[in-house]
Amino acid sequence: MGFGVTSGLSKQTNNSVSVAEKINSKGAIVEMTTHGGKQEVQEEVYSDALTNEAVNGQSGTSVVSNHNLIESATDYARESKTTITALSTTA
Repeated sequence: MGFGVTSGLSKQTNNSVSVAEKINSKGAIVEMTTHGGKQEVQEEVYSDALTNEAVNGQSGTSVVSNHNLIESATDYARESKTTITALSTTA
């Protein structure tokens, strides 16, 4: 565990999967499986200008879903970017 981030102002990492449930005739869950694992990383940095990376036509296992410019009268301009990456499956 470390203090702070290695670059930028902040970084948040979220990992998630979708869950499929097998239900018996009484409605009780008898088995669950996971699929569609992904990691979502949101980073915030100081910025002079924003070159939007959240554009149509992205493909592959990693895409930018949000890219924002945050301006304030009391702070330098900041850029926030969210990247979603598909996680590999393990057997």
